[in-house]
Amino acid sequence: MRTPKPAPLRTPMQQHLRIEATPMFVTVIHRIHDPEGFQAAEAKALEAGLPSSVALPIHAATNDHGLGICIWEGESVDAVREVVEGAVGPWANNEYYEMHVDGLTSQLQNQ
Repeated sequence: MRTPKPAPLRTPMQQHLRIEATPMFVTVIHRIHDPEGFQAAEAKALEAGLPSSVALPIHAATNDHGLGICIWEGESVDAVREVVEGAVGPWANNEYYEMHVDGLTSQLQNQ
């Protein structure tokens, strides 16, 4: 009978990298300078589908679409920034903030 090989030893960094990142909520404030371009780009991105690494549970805009506020979910602010800037970056100046959000259930936690 063969003796099973022990699992290889892992450094603390390797062990850390195996831990799944807990999703966070990221609020994005869009100061939109081209409302028509922004709306068209947003619709195109949503129609194409978001990457599975992010979710967009809340998106809202003023009546004139000059200001938008979205609450995203992702593994980091940078991960959300990459998606947002790729989709609507040319049509708005965007600010990103990690937020604690009460009353909103994670859409990514159990994927």
